[in-house]
Amino acid sequence: MLQAGEILVILLVALIVLGPTRLPEAARKIGSWAAELRKAAREITQGLEAEVAEVRKAAEEVKQLQAELKQDLDKATRYNWEGPKPVSGPTPEDAMADLEKIERGEEPTEDGE
Repeated sequence: MLQAGEILVILLVALIVLGPTRLPEAARKIGSWAAELRKAAREITQGLEAEVAEVRKAAEEVKQLQAELKQDLDKATRYNWEGPKPVSGPTPEDAMADLEKIERGEEPTEDGE
């Protein structure tokens, strides 16, 4: 910001350079330029705020969709054997029990029990 003394020096120099007849016209032009700059800055700010609001809305929609998908996945049966029963070896139930033990941090059984 300009201090009062600096403003006074600028006005005196402008008065000497432009003279008393052209100084009011120059001041009006500078005032109108400043108003145009403020208007442009306000429009840019409003435009950016609108864009940011759209991006935030889109991000919120994506988060909501992600939460819905996660919820759907959690509801779905995680391990659902739909193939034929094995003739030998562990049964699908034994394999599922082993997977659940692994998820809990336990050791799976060696013989499928």
